Amino acid sequence: MQLKPKYFLLAFLILGFTACSEQTVLPHPQPNPTSADTVQELMLNHIDPHADGIWNAVSTDKKQPRTDDEWKAVRQHATALIEAASLLADSTRPAAATGTKSENSGIATNPEEVQKSIAANPKMFTLYAQQLRVRAEEALAAIEAKNPTALQEIGGRIDASCEQCHKIFWYPNQYQ
Repeated sequence: MQLKPKYFLLAFLILGFTACSEQTVLPHPQPNPTSADTVQELMLNHIDPHADGIWNAVSTDKKQPRTDDEWKAVRQHATALIEAASLLADSTRPAAATGTKSENSGIATNPEEVQKSIAANPKMFTLYAQQLRVRAEEALAAIEAKNPTALQEIGGRIDASCEQCHKIFWYPNQYQ
């Protein structure tokens, strides 16, 4: 029995579409930072954990990534931080959900004041977010080079970028 060309073509197309529809499944899916509706959610659920992943990767007591898997884990934190910092640059994102109270009362301003501060100076807020992204990209370059000394130094610069923004927008009263 000889197959007709149209049946062969149909079988080929079905197999081709089936192969193309296969999806890669990540072993440990990360929350999607686009699901963060507010700056506070973005900070708590995406920026802080991934910045911590970079900061905690190296220390002065000789702690550093040594295996390819350890470097890969730190790389995932850096790339996630880059993406989250890009989202943070949207100065129109609400600071926090309505009615949210600051976790650091006495230090941080209330979310409504933070929102007003961002609205009064959106360019500066965006610049700090862009600065965080640049620092995260620097961390990624140090990770790609497997340079723990540079990664530790850049981790300090990431911290300084965060603190500069926090001093202006989140807890300005602490420094007056």
